Amino acid sequence: MEALVPEAVIRLAIADGLADPRLGSAAQWAAVAEYVDSRGEDPWPMRRARIAEQGASRDDLVRWLEQDVATAAPLMRAFTSHDTSIEHAVVDVDPGEVELLTAWLSERAGVPVGVLEATVIGGGFSRRMWRATLRQADEVRRVIVRVEQGGMFDTDTVSEVATMRALHAAGFAVPAVEAMEQSGAVLGQPFFIMEEVPGVVRVDDEGLDDIIRSVDDLHRVPASVLDASGRTPEQVIADTIEGWRARYRRHAPEIPLVERGADWLREHLMPTGPTVIVHGDAGPGNALYEPARGITTIDWEFAHVGDAAEDWAYLALIRGRRLMDADSWKARIARVAGIEYSPEQWRMWLAYNHFRGACVNLSARTVFENGPRRSADQLAIGVAVHLRFLSQLVEITES
Repeated sequence: MEALVPEAVIRLAIADGLADPRLGSAAQWAAVAEYVDSRGEDPWPMRRARIAEQGASRDDLVRWLEQDVATAAPLMRAFTSHDTSIEHAVVDVDPGEVELLTAWLSERAGVPVGVLEATVIGGGFSRRMWRATLRQADEVRRVIVRVEQGGMFDTDTVSEVATMRALHAAGFAVPAVEAMEQSGAVLGQPFFIMEEVPGVVRVDDEGLDDIIRSVDDLHRVPASVLDASGRTPEQVIADTIEGWRARYRRHAPEIPLVERGADWLREHLMPTGPTVIVHGDAGPGNALYEPARGITTIDWEFAHVGDAAEDWAYLALIRGRRLMDADSWKARIARVAGIEYSPEQWRMWLAYNHFRGACVNLSARTVFENGPRRSADQLAIGVAVHLRFLSQLVEITES
């Protein structure tokens, strides 16, 4: 069962966060403080006793969920989301970490490599990201460093790098990976270094059309580039559902409404076509446009093989809703990529995306509780965003 994050952990995080702008803004921590001040007693001991004694009906579970969503509402103001208009403070990387990276790069290259500057890139959730300028002999180049965050979203460097290298070799536009450190011995977490891709996030009409074309192009790359198992589309869907279910169970005991959602999807979710490579987080923030290169897609930690409708439903019905309503997205996707689904297919794959979100976002709570770099976004994602995804899943599957 779910339970509240200990108050002492949150209070410590607020104090640390107000002293370190890399962990969240003052406004975010104020929202966190409002949440912890107003949430009251942990209801889960009583709920667990109720379940043990007489069980819990579907109405009980839904009512408890509604109460938890309302309690967590202040945390939604602490969530920076995927809003590309947010301006993040420019913060230098800790000098100790820069020194460690410099030593590793020099040892790996066999010659001195200097890190001229390194700043934190705001907005990343699954990875801590730096923008760094390196100098080796007479060459100066800009790179991006992506550092894991203690298992955020249960994604890992090795899988992400393997995906990017495979897609790069297949001719799809992704940043080139320059180096990987997978042991965690250097920076405390695995990381990799990739080229800094020139470009900007575009949300004008032409830019959005280009993003849709890039997602469609990805779905045309043979799925065998990532998975040569030859599984049927039905088996891929079943395996994926069970994979998300296993992920959430690593961070919480069985949650009845999540389990019911997984079972419902196993019964109702059907393929819309052949298996494709799915980005898993398709949207404007992960597509950089540069005139000479076109669109380069970044942030591949969620990539896997699956159904194309997963990407389209996530883009049109969840991530893209800051820019256009669902019907406008559907019309644009149909016009640009020729992709059309029935209302029931959109509904099914929206439910799947809410299920996925409810599962993977629980990892953020674990990362927050374990520390040591507790951010406001981690708590917001692990509690409030998880609950919002779960409530949307329940609305679709329990109606």
